[in-house]
Amino acid sequence: MNMNKESGFSLVISLLLLMTLTIIGLSIMRSGVLSEKQASNIQEKSVSFHGAQSSNNSVIETYRYDQTILAQTLNAKDLKIKTCVDYTGSVTTDCDTTPTIDSATGVLKGGTDTTYRGCPKAFKCVGNSAGMNNQNSVGCNVFQHQGEAWVDADRDGVEDANEAKTQIEQWSLLVSACGNS
Repeated sequence: MNMNKESGFSLVISLLLLMTLTIIGLSIMRSGVLSEKQASNIQEKSVSFHGAQSSNNSVIETYRYDQTILAQTLNAKDLKIKTCVDYTGSVTTDCDTTPTIDSATGVLKGGTDTTYRGCPKAFKCVGNSAGMNNQNSVGCNVFQHQGEAWVDADRDGVEDANEAKTQIEQWSLLVSACGNS
């Protein structure tokens, strides 16, 4: 009879030990899953940041090879145009299809709203003060760019509340003759 009591006690101790190890294992696993989610969120936020920056920079650089995109705003101060960039670096104002930035079948979507903010005389522009006066027509065309990108995880082409999104505001200057601003 004494042997049965010892077996029962050993069984209870074994079950308590097993339950303790199970709780510790679940706690460790939960911590690992949380760390993985945090790392994933940080990576998605970083990707969306670089997408928004790429979208802004692509629009700014278009003036080197296609002046028509930024020129759409030159005669209408405060007019905003929406541009999108695809994975080849092409910039377009046709954003209906919402091209992806990362690859042809990618998940990174973005675009830039560009607004023309005027053309102060060149002597007011940084680095252009030498020899410029008020009668000179050369100035700095000022553009405001508001880039936005998001990771379209469910690939539906629409921003969702649970998808990483970044917005970046950036300004650019184009030294040239001032238009009607």
